[in-house]
This record gives sequence, C-alpha cells and structure tokens, in this order.
Amino acid sequence: MNKQNWHSNGFALMMGLMLLLTVPALAQDKQKAKEEEAAYTEVVKERAEKIVVTLGVTDPSQGIRVRDIIAQQYRNLRDIQGSRDAEIEKAKKKAGDNKEATAKRTKAIEQKTDAKIARLHTKYLSRLSAELSAEQVEQVKDGMTYNVVPITYRNYLLMLPYLSGEQQETIKSFLVEAREYAMDGGSSKEKHAWFGNYKGKITNYLAAQGFDLKKEGANWAERRNTNSDVLEIAQSNRVAGTLRLTDDIQKEHVRNLIALQYQRVQEIQEERDAKMDATTQLPKSKEERDKEAADIWAKYQVYFASQRNLFFQTLSAFIDSSQVETVKNEMTDNRLQEEYSHFLALLPGLKDDQKKQVYSYLLEARDNAMNVLDEKGRLNWFIKFRGRANNYLSREGYNLRKATEDLEKRLFVEREGQQ
Repeated sequence: MNKQNWHSNGFALMMGLMLLLTVPALAQDKQKAKEEEAAYTEVVKERAEKIVVTLGVTDPSQGIRVRDIIAQQYRNLRDIQGSRDAEIEKAKKKAGDNKEATAKRTKAIEQKTDAKIARLHTKYLSRLSAELSAEQVEQVKDGMTYNVVPITYRNYLLMLPYLSGEQQETIKSFLVEAREYAMDGGSSKEKHAWFGNYKGKITNYLAAQGFDLKKEGANWAERRNTNSDVLEIAQSNRVAGTLRLTDDIQKEHVRNLIALQYQRVQEIQEERDAKMDATTQLPKSKEERDKEAADIWAKYQVYFASQRNLFFQTLSAFIDSSQVETVKNEMTDNRLQEEYSHFLALLPGLKDDQKKQVYSYLLEARDNAMNVLDEKGRLNWFIKFRGRANNYLSREGYNLRKATEDLEKRLFVEREGQQ
C-alpha cells in the first residue's frame, strides 16, 4: 500500500468510525426530544383538563374538544416564544458588544412576536367561543392566569369595602385588561409581571381618588389577623359568628366589614375627643368653650351617623335584613329587646301607637350606642333614651312609679309560685 492510499484509507476509516459514533448519538438526541415532547404533551393536557373541570361541561366529547383547544394554545405559545428567544440569542451573538444594535434587533423581534401572539390570541378565543358560553370563556382565562383576577379583585373589595360602583368597575377593568396579556405569558413570572404592572396603575388611580393606601393597607392587615385579641377582631369574630354563615367568602366579607366599622368608630372617636380636649386650652370664656365643644360634638354625631349608614348599606349586600338586625343588636349588647320587653312588662296596657313611640326611642338609643366602643358607654345611651321614653309615657298619663311597684309585686308572686 503506497503512502497516498494509506492516508486515503485511514481517512475513510476515521470518518466511518465517527459516523458510527454520531448515528447513535443523533438517535439518542432524537429519542430524548421525543420523550420530552411527550412529557410536555401530558403536562399541558393535564393543565387544560384542570381548567375544563371548573367549567361544568356535561358533554364528554365537548370537554375533550375544549381541553385540546386549551392544550394546543399552550403549545402554540411555547413554540412562538421559543422561536423568539432563539432569535434574540442569535441576534445578541451576532451583535457582540454592540449594545445599541442588540437592543434594536431585540425590539424588532419582540414586536414581530407580539403581533403573532395577538393573532393567535384572537383565533384562540374564537375557537373557545364556538364551544363555550361567554362566562365559561372567562373561567378559562382565569384558569390560565391562576385566578388572579377574582382573587385580587376580592382583596381590593376587602381592603376598600366602600369603593363606589365606578371605582369598582375601574379596578376590575384594569385587572381584566392585565389578564388578556397575562394569559399569553410563557411563564408564571411573566404572567404575574403583567398583573404587577396593572396593580401599579390601580394604585395610581386610587391615590388620585383620594385614598391613603398605606393607611388602608395597614388597617386591612390588622383586620386579617383573626387571631388577634384587639377589640375590632374579637368583636367582629363574635358578632359575625352569631350569623352562622356557611359560605367562606360571604363570611369573610361580613366579618371584615364589622371589623372595619369598629376601626372607623375608633378613628372618629379619637379625632372628636382630641378636638374636644383642645377646646379646654382656648383663651375664651367657659361659655364660649362649652359652645365650641357642643358644636364639635354635634358635628361628629353627624359623622358617626353617616359612617353607620354607609356600613349597614354595604353590609346589606351580603346578608338579609333580619341578619342586619342581628348585627345591630349584637354590637349593642342586645339591649334594645331587653329594654323594650321591660316596657311591655311594666305597662301591659300600652296602645299600639305608644308601643311604636317607645320602640322608636330605643332604636335611636341603639343607633347612638353603636358609636361607642365600651359597654358602659353603650348602656348610658340606653339609659338616656329610656328617660325620654319615661317622660313620654308620663305625658300620656301613666304613673310609672306605681307601674314599677305593681311589676315588682307580680314578679315576686311569680317567683313564690315557682318555689
């Protein structure tokens, strides 16, 4: 064998050996890719199936079609975004250290990808709408975005229960808009980033509406700590517990509102008392200081009434009128019925119009008692309006002293009869 033939044969042998090594490696890579694709198919199928389960679809074949539409959307998004990432990486290598060129090329790639995703988004929703109702399509969107919209919206309503209808709609629209982008995100991080962006817009909107979100957030954090022994938590737990609500979401809205009412009463009370105390330092006569204090008291009674009305108006969206009455009575130690029952026992012959008048005095007592945080203060309001009811009944011709003596005798006879 001459030298040339030897080199030629040696090269061929080497190439043959390389081919023998390469073919199995390529086969292994191909098999690995196939296995990874099969695993991904199972993942997106399972992910889609979990969403379909929430839709209430009763036709099995329809359920499979919807599942496949959702799963294919995940696959399509992965392909488009994977291609985007590969193009960007290639552009970076080509540009080298030229950051300006890299940024320009990257922006162009992203814009092209966004346009593809937008077209895919439209087609996807069209395919879903052919199978599902509008409400079910909304559920699919929520399922693809970890239910961030309903959860976050509910949290805003818990933090700020007194938002106007317009404010609620604005917040909801921001979250829904964020969801349209988030559902096309390629990762959990990307999806949450979209919501984070729109939460910033909501924060700016609410600040412009006059909300102190730092304060409101801190107050809400206190209300969420249901194991705390502070007054607003202990009382809201107790009062809400008497309603025996079974729906957890309803229960939390009601408990949260009650706790907020105690917080607001405390804030108004502290502000009023501070201004009342300040009047004692004024360089004025006692009569002038007393008049100013009376004006402050009257002004804050209006504030209390306004807050109380807002509280019950909002609470009525979650519970019925009889349950609202229960809340009022529980927040005032159930004294209304106790006082009214006493009047009925004291004067069995009361006429209907007289009963109505007495009850109205006690209702007014309860309203005022709701503006007080301590039991003694609440009792004082009932004592005050009990006096007004007594004066009214005296003018109606009733001898309350004799009626009291007669009631005591009746009660004594009843006790003796039970022994």
